[in-house]
Amino acid sequence: MKKYFIVFLFSASFMFLIKTCFANLIENTDYFVDFQEQTTNMAAILHVNFISVFPDVDQAEEIVNQQLKKYGNLITQTGHYKNIIGSAWYVNELDPANPIKIKFQKDLGAYVWIGKTKTIVTFPRYMAFLKKNLNKHTK
Repeated sequence: MKKYFIVFLFSASFMFLIKTCFANLIENTDYFVDFQEQTTNMAAILHVNFISVFPDVDQAEEIVNQQLKKYGNLITQTGHYKNIIGSAWYVNELDPANPIKIKFQKDLGAYVWIGKTKTIVTFPRYMAFLKKNLNKHTK
């Protein structure tokens, strides 16, 4: 019975180690970030482009959110407030000119860093935020 328990414990530990190794994707090896700052009235665009592996949706979502915080905080340090729309893409080696967009939870395609509040929201919530602010300014 001890042998079975030891084999089970070893197997579980090995599976956890493998999952942990694959969960840590590395910038500039597994993915690269493309950041494009638009005019002052437009949101900036952030693409996380996965190149060596097609990531798990949760991993892609986490990395996009990390990069949004990173770039959002860098812009905020300059005294400016900028909204940033972030999405994830898989660059297929066979057809690099046509990357595949990675959908997040419930078919969500992007997250947005709102510069003034320093928060990240889903793209539909960002659109509602813009519409609400537009209505305030037109009244």
